[in-house]
Amino acid sequence: MIRDSIKTRFESVQAAGKRFEDQLRPQLDKASVELKKVLASLGADVSEPRSLSEVVSQIRSKNPTFRELTLRLDVATYDLRKKLWWDANMMTAYFTDKAGKTYEAEVKPKLTEARNRAESEARRLLEQVRELAPRRPTREQADEAAKQD
Repeated sequence: MIRDSIKTRFESVQAAGKRFEDQLRPQLDKASVELKKVLASLGADVSEPRSLSEVVSQIRSKNPTFRELTLRLDVATYDLRKKLWWDANMMTAYFTDKAGKTYEAEVKPKLTEARNRAESEARRLLEQVRELAPRRPTREQADEAAKQD
């Protein structure tokens, strides 16, 4: 029984890992392509796998000064920065819209219900206080009572 439970949990963990990898793989592939574009723009040969030190030495040889490196880096990453900015704005808009819809559908009705409940309870308590409070005579009743004394 314990063995079966462990086996099913292990299988569910494996399935979750597979789903996660399936969702993450396209994003990693896109990032790899963009990184290769940036490295190629900086002067590195990315046609075949190379060590990091080889890539760095190629970039250094193509960009002897810091100014040249920063200019090429700016040009190389311009499109990528604009894509990331656009994606971030679209994700923000998507989540803002989703949060607004969730608020309208789930949160707002609960808040309205709680407010209505609190208002009705406050009205009920006010009525009870008015019933328990001693009645003050009106001005006419007070004048008449004074005449009788």
